[in-house]
Amino acid sequence: MPNLSVNRITNANVYIDGIGLMGRAEEVEVAKPRHKMVDHKGLGMAGTAEFWAGVDKLEAKIKWASIYPEAEAVLNSPFQAHYFQIRGNLETYTSQGRTQEQPLVYLMTGVFKDAGAMNFKLHEGVDTTSVISVYHSELYIGGTQIFLFDVMANIYVVNGADQLNTFRANLGG
Repeated sequence: MPNLSVNRITNANVYIDGIGLMGRAEEVEVAKPRHKMVDHKGLGMAGTAEFWAGVDKLEAKIKWASIYPEAEAVLNSPFQAHYFQIRGNLETYTSQGRTQEQPLVYLMTGVFKDAGAMNFKLHEGVDTTSVISVYHSELYIGGTQIFLFDVMANIYVVNGADQLNTFRANLGG
């Protein structure tokens, strides 16, 4: 019977333009490439197949724990790109307890698409969720790049392999 190992991430910190926002974000949804697929069907085929046609637009969300002037100062311009870093601690557990810890790092570049409306409720904290249009996204685990996607540079690297190298060459760029 193989040894079971379980990976867990139970916390993270958010940085915008290098400024740590520890305790200010309640939740973060990071941008990860989502493949756009198109159907193909033709005479003589017994069914329909789906094929890759590109990557959908990337979007990230930050749910703020409250209202913070330092965050509000950067949320409202759709023309200023910001650099985001989300850092977590990836823990691995086996029957021997916690056996490994590695850094998990998301890097993103994007602009705030929606600063987020403030929700006021009686006897509850004010919360807001900001939406970010992301142009560049990378994931590193233990210092190893898992993926890199940059829509403006036409780059998509997965596990060290350039997925668009031939595509760019065929287009002459």
